[in-house]
Amino acid sequence: MDGLLRKKDLVEAVGVAKSTIADWVTEFHVFIPTVKHGAVTYYKPEALDVLKAIRELRELDQSKVQIMELLSKRGFPVTVEEAVEDVERVLSGADSRDTLLTVMQTMGQAIVKIGEQDGSINRIETRIEEHSERLDEQDGRISETVDQVAELHRMVEEMKCQLDATKAEAAAAQERAERAEAEANKPWWRRWK
Repeated sequence: MDGLLRKKDLVEAVGVAKSTIADWVTEFHVFIPTVKHGAVTYYKPEALDVLKAIRELRELDQSKVQIMELLSKRGFPVTVEEAVEDVERVLSGADSRDTLLTVMQTMGQAIVKIGEQDGSINRIETRIEEHSERLDEQDGRISETVDQVAELHRMVEEMKCQLDATKAEAAAAQERAERAEAEANKPWWRRWK
C-alpha cells in the first residue's frame, strides 16, 4: 500500500529494537495513526514522528503517563477510535486501574484537542468567508476594468477611423493644392485652354 509502513519499516526508521517498537505501538496506540487492511495493520508516515518523539522522551527517562501528556502537548493528534476501544476494554474489566487513569487522561486530552480543532475550524471558516468576499470585490473590479478597456478600445477604433478620414481629406486637399499650384505656374496663355 503506497506510503504506508509496516512494523519493520518503523524499526529501521526509528532505530530501536523490534520488541521496543511493538511495545510502543501497543502502549501509545492512541497517538499512532494506523490503517487496517484485513488482518494486517499498516502505519501512516506520521507514526514515525510520534515514535521518534517517544524515543527521545524515553531517553530522558520519562514515564508512560508523562510521555502521553507531552505527546498531547506537542500536538500529536489522538486517534479517537483507539481511545474509545480503550475505554470499552477498561469498562469490560480487562484492564487495570492504571490503564483506566491513562485512558481517562487520554480521553480528556482528546476532548481538549477536539475543542481546539473546533476553534481552529471556526477561525479557518471565517478567514475563508473574508477571502471569498475579497475575491467577489476583485471580480467586480476586474469586470469594471474589462468594460473600461472595451470602451477605450472602441474609442481607439473610432479615432482610427477619424484619422483615416482626416488623412484622406488631407491627401485630397494636397492634391487640389498641387493642381492649383501647377495651374498657377502655367503661363497665362495656357490657362485659357
